[in-house]
Amino acid sequence: MKLASHRIAVGRWLCRNIATREQTSPRTKLILGLLIFVLSFCVKSLQAVDLEPLMHTAEQPGVVMSRDFDARAKSIMAGQGILFPDNHDPSDTALLSHAPAYSILLSTIYSVKGRSYFTVQLVQNVINSLSPILLFLIAGGLLGWRVGIVSGLLAAVSHHLAYYSNLILCDSLGALPVLVGVYLLSKAYLRKDASLWIYAAAGAAFGLAAWVRPNPMLMAMFFGLAMLAIAKGRRRKTLLYAVVLTSVSFLTIVPITLRNYVVYRAFIPIQIGVGLNFWEGLGDASRGRFGAVTDDEVILDEVSRFNDPRYGESWASPDGIIRDRDRMRRSLEVISANPVWYIRSIFGRMGEMLKDSAHAPLVFRSSDTKLKEAIDAARAEKTTKRSAPNPLDEDIDAIDHSSLSIGKRLAWLRPPARALQRATKETGFSFLMAGVLILLIASARRTLFILTVPLYYLLVQSVMHTEFRYTLPMRYFLFVPIAILWTLLISGAMAVVRRMTGRGPATADG
Repeated sequence: MKLASHRIAVGRWLCRNIATREQTSPRTKLILGLLIFVLSFCVKSLQAVDLEPLMHTAEQPGVVMSRDFDARAKSIMAGQGILFPDNHDPSDTALLSHAPAYSILLSTIYSVKGRSYFTVQLVQNVINSLSPILLFLIAGGLLGWRVGIVSGLLAAVSHHLAYYSNLILCDSLGALPVLVGVYLLSKAYLRKDASLWIYAAAGAAFGLAAWVRPNPMLMAMFFGLAMLAIAKGRRRKTLLYAVVLTSVSFLTIVPITLRNYVVYRAFIPIQIGVGLNFWEGLGDASRGRFGAVTDDEVILDEVSRFNDPRYGESWASPDGIIRDRDRMRRSLEVISANPVWYIRSIFGRMGEMLKDSAHAPLVFRSSDTKLKEAIDAARAEKTTKRSAPNPLDEDIDAIDHSSLSIGKRLAWLRPPARALQRATKETGFSFLMAGVLILLIASARRTLFILTVPLYYLLVQSVMHTEFRYTLPMRYFLFVPIAILWTLLISGAMAVVRRMTGRGPATADG
C-alpha cells in the first residue's frame, strides 16, 4: 500500500512538472515542428561541410559500401531493372548484399541532379530532418508537449544523427519509416478504438523500413507482442491488431523475398549477411580467437577454406548463399560450445549500443583549421587519397559542391550547436537511466511503448556483430526519457526564477 501511494505521488508530481495535460493548438504544433526541422537541417548541414574533404576519396567513411550502392544505382539508371535485374547471373550473389531501397533512391537522385554524393547528403538531410518532428509528435502525444518539444530538439542537435545522416549509406534513412509506424501506433494507443487500417499502415511502414535496411524485419511482430503486454483487457481485439500489424509488415517485404527466390532459387527474406554478422560478432568479442574480425579477414579465410580464388573478390559473391550459411553453421558451433561466454558478449554489445560518448564527432569548432587543411590535402594529393577506382568514376574537382553552400553560410551556428551537442553527449547515459526510472514509476505501460524499439534492437541486434549505425532508429526513442529529465530541470529552473522575481511560488506547477 505504501509503495502504491508513493508511486501515485510521484506520478502526480511528474504530471505537474512536465504538464502532461497541457493542450497545444495545431498551429503551435506546426510552428514547433518547423523549428525542429530547421534546427535539425542546419546541424546536419554543418556536418556535411565537415565531411567534405573525405567525400569521393579513399578516406570516405564506408567507401566500399557506398561504391556498391552507387554501382547498383548506376545499373538501375542504365535500364537493367529496378528490383528484378535483367539477364542476371545466378552465380553472382552481389545483389543479395544489401536491401534494395537505398540504391533505388540513389538512382532517383542521380537522374534528377547528377551523380554527386554532396547532393545525396542534401536529400538525406532533408529526409532525416523530418524524423525529429515525428519524435516530437509521439512523445508529445504520450507524455506531454513539453517532453515532446525537448525530445525533438535533442534529436535535432544529436551529433550521432547528424553525422550518420551525411554518410552515403542506407542506415540513417531507415529511421523515418520506423518513426512513422510508431507514430501511427501511438495514435491508435491513445484512441483505444482505432481502425484496423491504422495498424495496417503501421505494418507497411515497418516493412518499408526493412526495404532500407533489414534489421527492422521483425519489428512489427515485436511491437505486436508489446501491445499484448500493455493491453488493458480486450486481449482478443489486441491480438487481431497485432496479427494485422505483423501480416502487413511481412507482405510489404514479400516482393524482395520473391525476387530472391526467382533469381537464386533460395529462401532469402531480404539479404544475406546474417552468418557474416554472427561470425564477425564472435571475432569481435573474442578478439579474433573464435572468428574473423573484418570483412577482409573473412574473405581471405574463405579463399583458403574453399580453395577458390574467386572468393577473394567479396564476402557476398560469388556463391554468397553457400558461404553465408557456412558462416552461420560455424558460428552456432562456437556458441553451443561456449554459451556462458557468448551471453557475456551479448551484454557487452548492449552496453556499446547505449554509448553516447563515442561513434561520431561533434561539429567542428569555428576556429578549427583542420577543415581547410584537409581540403587542401585532398586536392593536392588526390591521386593517393582518391579511392581506386573513384566511387563515381569522375574527376573530384568536377563534382558539384553547390549543395554545401547552405552549411557554409551557417558557420556562425557552430559554437552554439557544438555546445548543445557537448552538453547532451556528456549527460546522455546518466539522464537516460534516471529518465527511464522516473518514467517507469509514472507509467509502466507508456514506458514499454516508448522503449519497444530500443528493446527490439538491444535484444535482437546484440546477438551478432553490430555497429552503431545499425541501431540509429532506436536512438530517437532514447531521447524521450532523457527529455523527461531535461524538462524537469528546465521546469525547476523556471520555478526558481519566478520565485526570485516574485512572479509565483517555488513550485513547477506551471
